[in-house]
Amino acid sequence: MRILLVNYRYFISGGPERMMFNVKALLEAHGHEVIPFSVRSNKNVDTPYARYFVAPIGSEDDVYYEDYKKTPKVIWQMLSRSIYSFEVKHAIQKEIREVKPDLVYIIHMINKLSPSVIRGAKQLGVPVVMRLSDFFMFCPRFDFLRNGKICRECMSNGLGRCVKYRCVKGSLAASLIRVFAMKVHRLIRVYNDVSGFVAPSTYMAQVLREGGIPEEKINCIPSFTNAGEADFTDCVGDYGLYLGRLSPEKGPEVAIKAYEKLKDQQLVIVGDDTTEEGKRLKEYVHEKGITNVIFRGFLQGRDLHEAINASRFMIIPSIWYENMPNTAVEAMVHAKPILISRIGSLPDLVKDGESGYLFECGNPDSLAQAIGRMANDEQVRKMGLVSRQLMTDRFSAEAHYKKLMQLFGKVCGDASNRKSGR
Repeated sequence: MRILLVNYRYFISGGPERMMFNVKALLEAHGHEVIPFSVRSNKNVDTPYARYFVAPIGSEDDVYYEDYKKTPKVIWQMLSRSIYSFEVKHAIQKEIREVKPDLVYIIHMINKLSPSVIRGAKQLGVPVVMRLSDFFMFCPRFDFLRNGKICRECMSNGLGRCVKYRCVKGSLAASLIRVFAMKVHRLIRVYNDVSGFVAPSTYMAQVLREGGIPEEKINCIPSFTNAGEADFTDCVGDYGLYLGRLSPEKGPEVAIKAYEKLKDQQLVIVGDDTTEEGKRLKEYVHEKGITNVIFRGFLQGRDLHEAINASRFMIIPSIWYENMPNTAVEAMVHAKPILISRIGSLPDLVKDGESGYLFECGNPDSLAQAIGRMANDEQVRKMGLVSRQLMTDRFSAEAHYKKLMQLFGKVCGDASNRKSGR
């Protein structure tokens, strides 16, 4: 099967990109041809298909919103990529016509590519499958958060609530644009063109149902990692590990404040600390004189595996309805217990008291108490082995591949039947 893989970045900057490259490697290992479609960037992994990639917003060095110089051209790019980009639609249609994929698989496209990639593929008769790593279809902020608290008013009371509360970046203009874009997407029914949705968690599947997505299009397929047996060790390390994007909804501040109370314990933070939130957190650590929190920046490959292996346990302190964090699966692969927030679908990832502990969402004291339960080396080792077994049972690469191919085969078969008039 020839698969066109769509994501707004073709380099690893967080969980969705790590998942994208893992999926690519998994499919290729089973003999499929995987072809990327993305945005040009100086950070991209080399690929002969880069000639099809679309121009970035701003320059090829810009990654995040705060990097953009807000010139008239950049503002127009931001608007079109948020709402609907004919430039992007023409680009993906050019690639589809030339490489002739059997299917388009979208990992993420909002604000950098736009849903025009869906319509572009549909118009050429190519079925589209879309994986959801956040709640962008239903929440203008993507995360069901307002002022650091869970909020689902836009689902229950309409998108106008986002404008009222200025939920997007605290800006009336940004909130208006995002709400307008969502209304356009609903008006043109662009998501009706998606043949199948991949929900990495049971909670995401529930939200899709609540949002009106037909049951037959919803497929719960948990994440996985392509790390193998060689990466497994039962080493009991010395530090708690936070791994992932440094953004407020991920809750790194909760972890830092827990360790602020635990002077004799060490927290290692692995993730891009050059972001606005990363800089703020480092400044907080500096101002408070916290010496037991170490920022190691973004790691990948062998450096990342070694950092996980040397840890004692993984901390996932999310304060939002985390979909299905890849970091949890990474922890399981490396036989590490997990301390995780009690919110949304996250409790499904831990056998409380056996493979880790649940703690009260957003509560540093509750997390500190959970950390205090991890003092016994033998207990930590046993919990890590249970965590590893949980991965084998629920989140293996082969289980993911089997479910994904069942979905791909179904949507391709449906598309073929429509073409033949059956």
